[in-house]
Amino acid sequence: MTDNKRLESFREAVLGAGEKKARMIRDGAEQEASKYKKHLTDEETVSFARHKAEIEREVSITTQRENAGTELSAKRAVLLYREGLIEGIFDKARAELVKKASSPEHEEYVFACLEKIKAEYAGMEGVCLLSPAHMSLAGRIKSRFGYECKESDALTLGGVIVRFDAEGLLVDCSVSSALEKERADFAKNNGAVSV
Repeated sequence: MTDNKRLESFREAVLGAGEKKARMIRDGAEQEASKYKKHLTDEETVSFARHKAEIEREVSITTQRENAGTELSAKRAVLLYREGLIEGIFDKARAELVKKASSPEHEEYVFACLEKIKAEYAGMEGVCLLSPAHMSLAGRIKSRFGYECKESDALTLGGVIVRFDAEGLLVDCSVSSALEKERADFAKNNGAVSV
């Protein structure tokens, strides 16, 4: 059984329980009404009918409230489950990116990002932020691009951020930002479970 089917089954079970309870209350009220109806006079019958209608209205309102609460709880449970599935996928991706951050490919990625930034913001003085593990690139970055380098703990997965303080610009080519964008896009575009 797929995750979507399990979630739909869970949702139907939760909503079905509320409807079943409402049906039981209505059936019980109708049985009681039938018993009393046999022994009442016309005036008592009219009064009883009004009272019965009032009770049914209150039961209906209560049932609607309970069903709305149950449905909301079911939606929250489905969303939390879906969020957990997405988080599991991206935890695996994060672990792979940690491995790649120490590979030669990552160095190529950093320099490719800096090439694009330098081309787009030519002539501007910038400060390049690197992870502590990549500060060994600082000398080459300074000589090749002219950017001063500073260490940043925010770059846990690597990548690079360049600040142009005089212009108030920040160019974020960090791997963690790219991963968060991918995660947000994935969550938005893969809403297979409709709630």
